[in-house]
Amino acid sequence: MGAVCLLAVMLMGVADAAAADKQAAPEIPFTAEGQKLYAHYSGMLKISQAEIGKSLTEINEPAKAAFLKEDQAEAAATEGELLPALTALKGYVEGTVKLDARQFAAYAQTIESGKQIFGSNEKLIKAALDLVAAYDRVKGPLWVARGALDRKAPVDINLAVCTVMQSIMDCVYTGQNLATHGNLLDGYKFGSSANFPGAVAPPANPDRIYTVKVNASFPHTFGQRDAGFARRPTGAYLAPGSIATVIVPSALVGKGYKVRVGAHSWDFSHKPKLLRLDRSSLVYSIDGPEVKVASPLGGGIYIEVPYLAQAGVVDVKIKNAVRSPFFSATSHHQTSLAEWKDIERNRKAPWADFQSDKFMMQVPTSWIFTLDDPVALIQSWDAALDVCNDLMGRPRVHGRETMYQQVDLQRRGNNAFYPGYPTCNEEYDPKVEYNGYIDHHLVRGPRHAPFRVFHEQGHSFEFVKFAGEMEQSCNLLRVAVLNKMFNYRLDQAFWAGRTGEIAKNRIWDGTAVAWMTGEKTTRFKTLCKYIDIARLFGWDSLSKYWHSWDEDLEAGRPWSKDGTDIDKLSLRLSQAAGVDLTPLLHFWGTPPRDAAALKAAVAAAKLPPSAKVYDALEHYKSLVPKDNAAFRDYALKWWGTQPSEESLSEREYAKQWKEYDEKSAAALRDAARDIIEEYFPQGRPQAP
Repeated sequence: MGAVCLLAVMLMGVADAAAADKQAAPEIPFTAEGQKLYAHYSGMLKISQAEIGKSLTEINEPAKAAFLKEDQAEAAATEGELLPALTALKGYVEGTVKLDARQFAAYAQTIESGKQIFGSNEKLIKAALDLVAAYDRVKGPLWVARGALDRKAPVDINLAVCTVMQSIMDCVYTGQNLATHGNLLDGYKFGSSANFPGAVAPPANPDRIYTVKVNASFPHTFGQRDAGFARRPTGAYLAPGSIATVIVPSALVGKGYKVRVGAHSWDFSHKPKLLRLDRSSLVYSIDGPEVKVASPLGGGIYIEVPYLAQAGVVDVKIKNAVRSPFFSATSHHQTSLAEWKDIERNRKAPWADFQSDKFMMQVPTSWIFTLDDPVALIQSWDAALDVCNDLMGRPRVHGRETMYQQVDLQRRGNNAFYPGYPTCNEEYDPKVEYNGYIDHHLVRGPRHAPFRVFHEQGHSFEFVKFAGEMEQSCNLLRVAVLNKMFNYRLDQAFWAGRTGEIAKNRIWDGTAVAWMTGEKTTRFKTLCKYIDIARLFGWDSLSKYWHSWDEDLEAGRPWSKDGTDIDKLSLRLSQAAGVDLTPLLHFWGTPPRDAAALKAAVAAAKLPPSAKVYDALEHYKSLVPKDNAAFRDYALKWWGTQPSEESLSEREYAKQWKEYDEKSAAALRDAARDIIEEYFPQGRPQAP
């Protein structure tokens, strides 16, 4: 017998219901309270909230036990179960209903199993909204009156209400429900919105219309991978509980465009700790010229543009929303410095949008209301992204931003940083007062960015890599930015590109010695070959290399970004540089897989041997420490102290501190000489 049928039997207490399923219905003693509840939920009797609570509490124990057993066997609850459960928990919050642990667990399970139908009718919507409102009023809103929730903890009233709130977001706030149940949703907000995304008062004049120009095109860009959509800020912010109207031109209607309320679109349901609702933004399809949008959390209002859309720059009008700080440096909308200082940074919405044609971010308003010069800030981010796009052989302006950074209560990943649109690796605490400016790279500029920022940007380019260098090759972008944009020496940029610090003693010659004397980490094996190519033949040679692979993709010639044959990669690098790079790649740990075949391919491509490569290898050979004393002198300068066996990164140096001698030096020189003689049997070639 299903839980719905059993609940009906339990509440009706009449012979007709029992007779409907004589073989399956258990023998349950019914009470007058059960009959009263059934009549109430059937619309035949109106009773007060206090009476409902009393009836729910007094339903006899055998009936509740039978219901719990059946409910756990069902895949999902239905309206007939959800209404009593929601009402019971509301009474429990208000103190009018007493529930023991078993009763509470039964109702919480009913809510969990039926959460997908919360928005199916007015009674369920109202019951869900009333429960959260009662919780906010009596106990205080989640994350305002208490801290993080442990997802794996036993379900209590806090987690149960959190489930109800998420179900309201997921199922109640739809375009259809706004049309049919707008009276219930108008003015309704979660108290937790004061914590995240933040509090803001509704507009003083709800009829005032704000107009903003929006780029409603998203063309294909050379090298484009996962297209998805392009998110366009409007500078409008929906106050929690408000219903706004977004008015769009006909070119956007029924074409896949959407309105998003709240930019924080990553689902955090994999997080062990709940610091906000897992899904905190809402999306409404643009199916007509006017779109009603609402959210109990509020949030920035964005237009999401589908891939390959071509509507151009359009005017979007928004009614009953407040303005948020918005700095635009796009080709169709430029915020002047005076506008920023006098108007935009003083707006009270809790989140600010910054956007150019290349860069976008959302940061808390508390980070930026004393920021004086966003013009220079965004120009700096744009210039850094120009370096990245140039290195990857991509256009400088894409159909959407090259980099999209976002701040949230938690990072997107649990144990690692991730790329994404948006990239969400930056955290903040809404309870902290940041006083209008924060020492954070997003508002200070790319020179202050930690390695992870450009590392994850490297992942987003999805460029071809040699096997085993999936992670470390992504650090190359920051090296290029530091070298080309901020004038770091190439060897300084190499080290600062990963550590963030300039290692004074770690010049390029020392790097070559580290490699020859045993530093075989992936970082060296990956980046050194690229750094040396850039050093000898310029960054443009790497740009041509990666551009050529994107040309293949555009022409329908796919490749594996992490598993392409190394000899094909070596040949393509040589072609980009215009010389045979095989000996340099071999020295830096990437020898040919099939030396004869690669040599033939290099000859067929008419790639000459390089004097620059020859000279570099001869120079590296000359750097080999001649004896133990020379090695110790080198190691002291490299590490700043005697290397320790306790340190994983220093362990090899500590070993050689004791063992390195003239024989060790001879073996290293012989190894370098063997590579030189293998590829340059005629000695030093003519230029290049």
